[in-house]
Amino acid sequence: MGRRGRGGGGTLLAGVKQAAGRLWRRPSVRHLVRAVNRFGDRLGFQFAAAITYFSFLAVVPVVMVSFSIAGFVLASRPQLLTSLRNSIISLLPSSLASSISDLLTQAIDARLTVGIIGLVVALYSGVSWMGNLRSAIQALWRPDFGTEQEIAAESLWRYYLKSLQYLAALAVGILLSLSLTAIGTSAQTLVLRWLHLDQVTWLTPLFTVVPILLAVAADMALFLGVYRVLPPKRYPAKRKALLRGAAAAAIAFEVLKFALTYVLPTLLRSATARIFGPVIGLLIFFNLAATVVLFIAAWIATSSGNPASGMPVLPHPGGEAATTADTLTLTTAAAAELDRLAQAKGLTREDVVQTAIERFLADPE
Repeated sequence: MGRRGRGGGGTLLAGVKQAAGRLWRRPSVRHLVRAVNRFGDRLGFQFAAAITYFSFLAVVPVVMVSFSIAGFVLASRPQLLTSLRNSIISLLPSSLASSISDLLTQAIDARLTVGIIGLVVALYSGVSWMGNLRSAIQALWRPDFGTEQEIAAESLWRYYLKSLQYLAALAVGILLSLSLTAIGTSAQTLVLRWLHLDQVTWLTPLFTVVPILLAVAADMALFLGVYRVLPPKRYPAKRKALLRGAAAAAIAFEVLKFALTYVLPTLLRSATARIFGPVIGLLIFFNLAATVVLFIAAWIATSSGNPASGMPVLPHPGGEAATTADTLTLTTAAAAELDRLAQAKGLTREDVVQTAIERFLADPE
């Protein structure tokens, strides 16, 4: 029985090894492993933390600008201002009512100053945020981490101008996506009521699904632009990998937005959670979103046939074949034929070479 048990265990172990080997030989699995290694080796988590910092920093000036806009609206509508002041005073003790009323008046009087300061700080934090995003994507994208730094070669004015242009385009896309998500998750009842269609029950799920699908489409267009424009110009991504990566990033971004707008409010039931929960939830959202965007960039960069994948099989500049323990160098013609075979089979150069070597070792004759 002992021998049979040991034999059965050996057979099971051999089966597990074979299954693991078959799994490892799958191009999708090897691609995922390359992406994970690229993300870890190129400081992906550190870049995500830097983007999270500037994302959260941008919240403060956005709030300042919002207060400034509200101040201009209230100053132009005295009746609304009086109604707001009376509502606030009615909720406060009499000892604080006059102080809060004076503070509200001072805030409205300083609306222009608050707005200007908010815009300046928002511009700085936004450009810094975009600069970090560009640096992170390019660091994860190019074959060599320490060379060919496209951003470092730009002049200062060109760097700020390009970052500002990219930021403006990205802000429009994000606002459109967030608006569609809000309509699909929480505002569909209000929209139906405005259209006097709130009694038509079958329209409710339609008004829920359609805006979300439109938001996913908007997200996908947004990430297509990000992964096409921000990476190094010398290493454009293949269309197939670009479309798959943009679709994956769009779906992940929509899931994160749904969690932020729908799941998080249901968790904020206690008084303490209502105070600190939104801040913590916003930080988690920013960090997860940055991590997803950067990991997808690493996944696209390491895709099959991508010039930025850094595969070890390269044409020899002198035209003569040579081999080392870590690299395989071929003539230009041989490398071109290898690329043709890899593209026809949907594999990478490395996968084709490894498969050929494994078959030769299994049957050398």
